[in-house]
Amino acid sequence: MCGAVFIGLNMLGLRAFLQARTKVQQAMTAAKTELASDQSWLNLATTLQPAMKWVGSHPMPEMQSDDASARLLKLEQSEAEKAGLKVIEENLLPSQDIPDGSSVGVSVKLSGPFAGVVRYLFALQTPTGWRSLDKLALRSDAQPPNVVAELELRQYFHPATASTNSSHPAIP
Repeated sequence: MCGAVFIGLNMLGLRAFLQARTKVQQAMTAAKTELASDQSWLNLATTLQPAMKWVGSHPMPEMQSDDASARLLKLEQSEAEKAGLKVIEENLLPSQDIPDGSSVGVSVKLSGPFAGVVRYLFALQTPTGWRSLDKLALRSDAQPPNVVAELELRQYFHPATASTNSSHPAIP
């Protein structure tokens, strides 16, 4: 009888030991996964340091939403003219709040030579201008050497406050 009780207690002890061991192994696996995730975040932070430096040395312009829309529209029209493109249609897009700022946009349909479209896009997308091209669709025009380009252009900025001096140039 004592032998049976001894074997029974050993079996229960062995079962409890194996369950505890399994839980410890699962906890170790979870800790290793979390450690790998944390290391990847640290590596990403190191990788992004040059970008953060650039953003710090080239801050977004400060302006009002209406000002930003007007300047973006004026820039879009003048660059189209310089590139020899004809503006077929343009629409202002609503202002959007983004992390660390705001953005305004314009939807444009242009017609002209492909080389002019390339010059136009090159002139608009300067990193220090804080502009981006959200959508672009090119198709052949009815006149073969020409193309029709439909695009959405965004201008990013910090909303100007009442105490902010409005002499900051929005578009370098």
